[in-house]
Amino acid sequence: MNQTRQHPVKESHRQVVEAMNNNFRQLVKEATSCRLCPDLADQTAVLSSANGSLDANIVFVAEAPGRFGAGRTGVPFQGDRSGDNFEILLKHIGLTRSEVFITNAALCNPLADGNNRRPTAKEIKNCSAFLKKSLDIIQPKVVVTLGTVALSALNQLLGTRFKLSPNVAKPLATEDFILFPLYHPSPRVTNWKRPLAQQKKDLKKIPS
Repeated sequence: MNQTRQHPVKESHRQVVEAMNNNFRQLVKEATSCRLCPDLADQTAVLSSANGSLDANIVFVAEAPGRFGAGRTGVPFQGDRSGDNFEILLKHIGLTRSEVFITNAALCNPLADGNNRRPTAKEIKNCSAFLKKSLDIIQPKVVVTLGTVALSALNQLLGTRFKLSPNVAKPLATEDFILFPLYHPSPRVTNWKRPLAQQKKDLKKIPS
């Protein structure tokens, strides 16, 4: 009687994928139950399968969910004008959400008087373990930071002191991946600091 045998390489790959999925599901549970930040304890961490592909070569790290964006939709960069700009930029370089992974320096939506605020250094530090574990699971070739907060979160993990302005759109070699700092695609930034047309050019420089 003939028995179908799994090819060892295929079987090994399947096991790796299964382990990766299991590790990510566990990480999502940990993030969902996290209450380290008093001001964010009633928020829901934006970390799920909606963040993108665990097989991604490129991980985008932004600042934090916005109240009209991911804080409302549960999907990074979706639902507000920053998200609209990000979609334009992603499309410009021929990528889709299903091909990348998107996360934030702070996984919950920081608010002050009902409006978005910048996450504190303590909040970023509290979330750093989730960012590190996400990168450990995905093992991307390139990590693109969007804005100064995201870059500072990576500096914290890497023990580096990169600044955005002198390093924008430059590939920076680290031990595990290429770090690629970019400006954030929020309307405030695209209107006053880095126009969308320039941001399109910046993204084109992401190492392939």
